[in-house]
Amino acid sequence: MKLKQTVLIMMAAALPLTSLAAASEAIPVTKDNGAVIETQNDRYDVTYRVSSTATPEQNKKLRSVANKTDRGTIEVVAPNADRYMDRKEVGVSPVDATTDHLKLVFPTVKSVSPIVEKAINTTIKKYVSKVQNDTQKLNEKDANKTNVIMYYDVKTDKNGIFSVLIHTYTMRDGDANGVNYVKGFTFNTTTGRQLSLYDLGGLNKKELVNAINNNQQVKDAVGADVSFDKMPTEFYTTEDYSVVMILQQDVDTIHSAGTVYVPVGNLRDRQNDVTK
Repeated sequence: MKLKQTVLIMMAAALPLTSLAAASEAIPVTKDNGAVIETQNDRYDVTYRVSSTATPEQNKKLRSVANKTDRGTIEVVAPNADRYMDRKEVGVSPVDATTDHLKLVFPTVKSVSPIVEKAINTTIKKYVSKVQNDTQKLNEKDANKTNVIMYYDVKTDKNGIFSVLIHTYTMRDGDANGVNYVKGFTFNTTTGRQLSLYDLGGLNKKELVNAINNNQQVKDAVGADVSFDKMPTEFYTTEDYSVVMILQQDVDTIHSAGTVYVPVGNLRDRQNDVTK
């Protein structure tokens, strides 16, 4: 039951949100206890508590995840000047927002086009706001609080494509380990439009299973014969438009397998596609 509740927070976060703060503002919260920006020194302090209700051991685990991601994934991505002016690349920098139980680091994009910039940032902030608000609503009614660490990983920022993963690590009070959920966003940096799997050629469950079976490393990670009740939806792209599908921990894979990434090739060029 605990794992189900944890994963559902992340799954629900993919739903649209009707209200949104401006890109320069802190992300909205359910109560009037707005997100605060913590100092760079605090996050590496061994006494820093992500959660006021979690045990010292749990805070150590949460702090470890936050410290690792801070050092490895939130650096500003500096675009090539010519490609930036041609809208083939965007600039990326981190936004760090923290409340009790939530340590959120997510990307904000800078584009030569205000329209593109607004479109991408609005989409990302809707998702982040949904995660934050859903977590806070759960924590208003549950005795065992939900604690969330969010960070991001830029996969592609070239050739008119910006593809970024937003990772969310969730641990409830009393749990020994947390659960990861990975949300993928892929945008056309010329228009600001978010691209769907269908835009990139589409994929069905049979093709995904074939891709897993044809990749021994992925097959070993997934374990037993794989099947899906529901087609996974999250993915990212490489700069050559090849697609990598994301199998979620505790949803598509067993907990010990973690998040599994499945390369499926360029879906618009099926002759060279690994799913064949």
